[in-house]
Amino acid sequence: MRKNARTLPIPVPVPNLTKKSRGRRVPTANATNPGRGQRDAALGARIYLCDVSGCGKCFARGEHLKRHIRSIHTYEKPHKCPYPGCGKEFSRHDNLGQHMKVHKDYPKVLECMKTGEA
Repeated sequence: MRKNARTLPIPVPVPNLTKKSRGRRVPTANATNPGRGQRDAALGARIYLCDVSGCGKCFARGEHLKRHIRSIHTYEKPHKCPYPGCGKEFSRHDNLGQHMKVHKDYPKVLECMKTGEA
């Protein structure tokens, strides 16, 4: 775990909600593909299983499962844009970081807020 990483609670899936994934294909627990020796061995290392009904995707790391659940199975968006008046929320911290690039004047606005200038 990173030194300054905040620990967020494990997301709780919303019943009957499964959004279509736009990312790479993630293997499911029952995915076996004969003839792909190394890849099948790597699947054995995937011990974090999504237990949402009908999903069954598996991941090598717990944080990847958490990211999957938050992105695909819940409406949870704990990362809020701090820019005054924006109000956008994101399920992933890196998506918030990417979004902050649209607020090019944010450091200036933040400084004004600290000093009390209008």
